[in-house]
Amino acid sequence: MPAFTAVYIVLSGLSGVLNLLIAIYALFIRGMVSLRLIYLLLCGSFVLYTFGAAFEKAADTLSGVLFWTAVQYAGMPFAAPLTLLMALELIGKPDLLPRWGKRLLFVIPAVSFLLVATSSYHSLFYRAMRFEEVGGVRSLEFDMGQWYIVHGSFTSGTLMLSLVLVLIRLAQPSRGFKPQLAAVAVGIAVPVASSLAYLLGLSPHGVDPVPIVLCLTSALYAWAFLRADLITIVPLARDSVMESMGEGVLVMDADWRLLDTNRSARLHLPELEKAAVGRSLHDLELPAEASAAFHAALATAGEAIPFSRGEGASALHFEVYSAPVQRGAGRIGGHLLVLRDTTERRRLQEELHRLASLDSLTGILNRGAFLSQSAEALAGCVRAKRPCSLLLFDLDHFKSINDTYGHEAGDIALQGAASIVRERLEPEMLFARYGGEEFVLLLPGWEEEGAIRFAEQLRAAAEEARLALPDGREIGIRASFGAAASPAGRIPDYLEMYRRADQALYQAKEQGRNRVVSAGAV
Repeated sequence: MPAFTAVYIVLSGLSGVLNLLIAIYALFIRGMVSLRLIYLLLCGSFVLYTFGAAFEKAADTLSGVLFWTAVQYAGMPFAAPLTLLMALELIGKPDLLPRWGKRLLFVIPAVSFLLVATSSYHSLFYRAMRFEEVGGVRSLEFDMGQWYIVHGSFTSGTLMLSLVLVLIRLAQPSRGFKPQLAAVAVGIAVPVASSLAYLLGLSPHGVDPVPIVLCLTSALYAWAFLRADLITIVPLARDSVMESMGEGVLVMDADWRLLDTNRSARLHLPELEKAAVGRSLHDLELPAEASAAFHAALATAGEAIPFSRGEGASALHFEVYSAPVQRGAGRIGGHLLVLRDTTERRRLQEELHRLASLDSLTGILNRGAFLSQSAEALAGCVRAKRPCSLLLFDLDHFKSINDTYGHEAGDIALQGAASIVRERLEPEMLFARYGGEEFVLLLPGWEEEGAIRFAEQLRAAAEEARLALPDGREIGIRASFGAAASPAGRIPDYLEMYRRADQALYQAKEQGRNRVVSAGAV
């Protein structure tokens, strides 16, 4: 047997073995759905074609050659439509052809197989067949029949269409599995070019090189499909779903390497635009808070991990959680990191909390919120050994305002008083409507004398104010104040301070109103 023939048989057989092993492996993989069936059938067509080519080259008789040629055509013609269906799955357009259209794709391959299998009885596929020896290599030569031209045109056209579809998908800006798509494109292009060279008489010794190059095609497909679990975790057909999701999705393999991202993830984290597929999570150039949250989410599957970007009103808030992707026998094949933008929800919660803490009429703290926050403020005074003062005040003759001008005027009076105080508040001060026309101020860090001066400023400002009513009339307001203080180094007792300030307020009213009375420091 000439050396070239031996090499041809070995390479063809090797291609068949490789496809057989890949098919067996893919057979036991879960999660491939429609793409798995197509891929298995494609591997099967390659196995029949390559083994048939190897045994056909080793056959000594014309009948043996015809038999193994028929075996080749039991697989080879079907590879082209299967490749097209595979391409449609990969580009995310499996429904581009209706079901009846997909079935029609296999009519010409089936007719080709039947005509080759019965070629001894007609000349529709081969008009004449003979052995010829070129350069010491014996090969089977034939004259093409009419159906051979139909078969060749259909096969070449279908493969070219598959290649064009993959190249169009490859040219799109989506980041999903570019290297794998490129490998599939090369895997389609190589047998197309080899077949063209054979038909043009450019192949070595005039033999069909396609069974040999299918070894390369098979290796490329295997790399594209099995590396990064392309068909077991995230087929490229996921684009139609992933790219339309409002939540960000990052697909990681079992070793926390990035496999894919969707549009929402890249919008939430623009750094992902430059993240290379296949890079470890540790190596991705992500913000520190996002990277820490991703690591925590992967380590605690199912638990939502919050993180934020930025500060203040412009801060963005997110939650991320991971979900494992199971493979066979309970093995983890990868992880989905789901990124949810919680900024609006967080802001709504903060707004609801703020509204629940405020008095609906005046917009200042209500009694419950004041008591809660004053406890924290007093604790801070204890830790820092600072003094603290408390002011109580209410509006003088408030009932007469309601009786004379109406309750709307009473509301305007309360709002005016609150506005006068709010304009003069310092950062640590707490100000609340305690009930009715009574207001309370907590002044952490203030001694008694400073608190009394501040209360006098507020009383004077209230006395000078003129508040406009809806009917054009104006009203004035006056207020009485009671003050109490707790000196530095003494643990302030809020109830005691409030009781003493309330007594001082009562004395202010007894002494003629519109004045500040202090209960002193205790």
